Amino acid sequence: MSRPILLIVSVDTEEDNWEPRRDGVTIENIRELPRLDALCRRLGVRATYFAAYQVGVREWAAAILRELRAGGAEIGAHLHPWNTPPLEEPLLPRNSMLKNLPPALQLAKLERLTATLQEAIGARPLAFRAGRYGLGADTVTALIRCGYRIDSSVTPFVSWEAYDAGPTFVGAPLDMYRHGGGCDVRIPEAGGALVELPLSTGYSRAPFNVWNGVYRVLGARALRPLHLRGLAARVGVVSRILLSPETHSVADMLTLSRHLIDGGLRHLQLSLHSPSLRPGLTPFAPDVAGVERLYRKIASYVENLARTTSLAFVTVSEAAAELQAAASTDQLVARSAHASPR
Repeated sequence: MSRPILLIVSVDTEEDNWEPRRDGVTIENIRELPRLDALCRRLGVRATYFAAYQVGVREWAAAILRELRAGGAEIGAHLHPWNTPPLEEPLLPRNSMLKNLPPALQLAKLERLTATLQEAIGARPLAFRAGRYGLGADTVTALIRCGYRIDSSVTPFVSWEAYDAGPTFVGAPLDMYRHGGGCDVRIPEAGGALVELPLSTGYSRAPFNVWNGVYRVLGARALRPLHLRGLAARVGVVSRILLSPETHSVADMLTLSRHLIDGGLRHLQLSLHSPSLRPGLTPFAPDVAGVERLYRKIASYVENLARTTSLAFVTVSEAAAELQAAASTDQLVARSAHASPR
């Protein structure tokens, strides 16, 4: 029997303020998490909430995190460097990407976030996502030193270099792989101490490697004034898809999921940001209707996928454990099949 596809729902659980800031930070959107979690439980999903420092330091918000965890959710760590102590760096766009900070400062911020969340929820977080996906080689080293087992910051096929000198993940694997620290985060390191569980990204057409090349050509600097990527998406030639109800339709998400599954991937990760659960805090949910639409898209995606695909609903840490176990089993079977008869 074929193994079920592992479906993860992960939420960047963070402050209301969409633009990086240190003063006037609010987290009222966290009050919406119980409603989202109720929907997840109705669908059979056990979500993973990557919680930021500003959420962990408010007791009322920490109480909500504890309730979510008691209901079967996982609480991971989400680092926004611009308002996670120590605040030794100037508040500059480039410094919003964790990878751009000095290694010692990255480690200090991660230690502070980890200790804050451990105190808030009563358990040490094991999974991590960098704010703005700002993962770098030194970040991996810091994560390993702090005892993290899983990262989920990599967005394959996407470069964030134009956004405040962020990372590029073009060329990164779609499937689970390992980091050892100090190296290009796109390159797997056998035996590395940190597991990478990438977010689900790809294209509206397969094979992805071919259409990634087309997409990159359409986005070449000399051609940008022509807006060819947008034109290609509108006429149905090709579009890049992130498995998120914030940015894509249910039909697009199901198309991406089918391509990933047909390509041999065993996990799918649906992701969103907690501020989108309250009207007007993000571009993805500008009003009440936008928030309600988001909820409907989550439900419709999960229900439609479940009609055509055998699913197992897991947290990020559970997915990593199951994928590692399956890989070990596959290796044993392969060695047995190639063993010489005695």
